[in-house]
Amino acid sequence: MSELIDRWAPEVELALRENTSMCMAVFSDEKVLLFANRAMTNLFKGEPCQSFINPVFDKLLSLPNDKPLIFEGMMTIGDYASVNTSILAQVFRKANQLLVFGGVDSKQLLDQNASMHALNREIGDLQRQLIREKHALEQTLAKLNEANTELKELDATKNKFFSIIAHDLKNPFNALLGLTDLMMNEFSNFNQDEVRNMAAAMHETSLQTYTLLENLLEWSRLQTGKLNPVIEQIMPDSIVNEVIDQTSPAAKLKNISLIGKLAGTDAVLADRSMLNTVLRNLVTNAIKFTANNGTITITTILKPAFLEFAVTDTGIGIEPEHLSNLFGLDCGLSKRGTANEKGTGLGLILCREFVELQHGNIWVESELGKGSSFIFTLPLAFPS
Repeated sequence: MSELIDRWAPEVELALRENTSMCMAVFSDEKVLLFANRAMTNLFKGEPCQSFINPVFDKLLSLPNDKPLIFEGMMTIGDYASVNTSILAQVFRKANQLLVFGGVDSKQLLDQNASMHALNREIGDLQRQLIREKHALEQTLAKLNEANTELKELDATKNKFFSIIAHDLKNPFNALLGLTDLMMNEFSNFNQDEVRNMAAAMHETSLQTYTLLENLLEWSRLQTGKLNPVIEQIMPDSIVNEVIDQTSPAAKLKNISLIGKLAGTDAVLADRSMLNTVLRNLVTNAIKFTANNGTITITTILKPAFLEFAVTDTGIGIEPEHLSNLFGLDCGLSKRGTANEKGTGLGLILCREFVELQHGNIWVESELGKGSSFIFTLPLAFPS
């Protein structure tokens, strides 16, 4: 062993001097540092002898020295104001010098590594659990927001429904009751023209009320999920002609021209009843807001993947601030027509929902005082 150490003496000396894990220092018994390698130097804080915290350097000097090894055990080096380091050390005394030699206990290091590994694994598990819980909370929050939105929509639907029942259905019946009461009690006092005028007023009121009830029932079926579209190939010209026939009597009362301008005979994928309801409501709405002797045009424009329908009038137009939410429940826009016709705004809400159920889009373009164009799209049965 001695021969091996002697042979490698320069290398051993260099390794001991530069080593950063094995600590070595030599002191005189007068507390003078004679040598310290790099590892030990890194542990010293200020005066080397004062850096021995447990045991203190004076304690080492006072130990019996009848044998070279005077101390073996854990030694703490550093200072009280900062981080201290404990090493497994041996102290030898020979003549008037002390050799301090030590390092980290490999078993202790392995135990610490095992503890750190277990701690890291636990932290990783906690992080993954937190991520899962965060994801679950985000999903719950999204569902709550969705439920809150649905509740708001249901509340708006309820308010709209009761508003229509309380006012728009009640008023026409009041008018009918008044007219029928007048005819019943004063019939002999009216001439033929007056009776005809009252009958016409009753017919118009009944027609408006019937249309309102029809829209209300369809809207109610939509809200309860009982109305589903039956999509089929439909020729739009047949529906447009139906709607013109249905709305012509109301248009004639105001001498309004109804014109159909159709682009070809391309079939669309739509629900026949829903498409009829959409066009009829849009034309009825246009008649309401178009003055006598005006014009309403129903046009179709062929696009690569869809057919664009437009109901354009020469009416009073719509204020710009009302355009963005005209099809919403919260619009609150229900103006009287040019002949003092009443409305609920329910027809436009139905139009939007019916168009969207048929995979289309709907919007409005309008200029105040010049008229409006209500435009919607439906997919072509055979896209080009």
